Amino acid sequence: MAAGHAYERLAAELSREFVRGLWQNGDPLPSEHALAGAYRVSRRTVRQALDLLQRDGVISKAQGRYTIYRDRAISWSPEKLLDFATVARAAGYRPSTRLVSAIGRASTLSEAHALTLELDEQVLEIRRIRLLEGHPVVYQTSLLPGTLAKILKLDRLHETSLYMVLRSALREDLFVARERISLIAASPSEAAALFTPEGAPLLRLERLVVDSSGKPGGYSDAALQASFFRL
Repeated sequence: MAAGHAYERLAAELSREFVRGLWQNGDPLPSEHALAGAYRVSRRTVRQALDLLQRDGVISKAQGRYTIYRDRAISWSPEKLLDFATVARAAGYRPSTRLVSAIGRASTLSEAHALTLELDEQVLEIRRIRLLEGHPVVYQTSLLPGTLAKILKLDRLHETSLYMVLRSALREDLFVARERISLIAASPSEAAALFTPEGAPLLRLERLVVDSSGKPGGYSDAALQASFFRL
């Protein structure tokens, strides 16, 4: 969001307040008069800022003249294995995926441990950038046992999720076995992929999925722009 004019600066400040506070979907905003007084700007500036936020889907006009906050954070629950596109659409976003690379290589110690493989055993590494309304918000590395590489239809990743491709290849459902969330500083590759400064705070989501017999089907390591997600 640009911040050259007074209304753009006010819209940016209000957006930061929504990220910081415990706002819930449908919470009412103060009146235009109250906002103008608190931020020492004109009613016209407030109205223009609110129009900008409404265009971006951050707020909406409720019945009457009330303005309400629209919670578009993506809820990510370890209890259900839902793909990025599904949870993004549920939050009102238009998701898309950009495939960066898909290569076979030897597993590292941690990867072999997560996937119950021998050290140096082959894995398929898939790197993707996940976007909301064309804006990159997730840089994701998925690792699959190398034995799956021959049966996966990776050309379908532009139209469906990796979980769907895996389910189709394995012909059974997948379940979350382990998940860990941590705060990280953006690495050079993550910063470049997400258009954020190097060292900026990101959320790291690691997840291991297994089939019905408990056999690992994939390990995912994703860097997320925190403001778009609720974990």
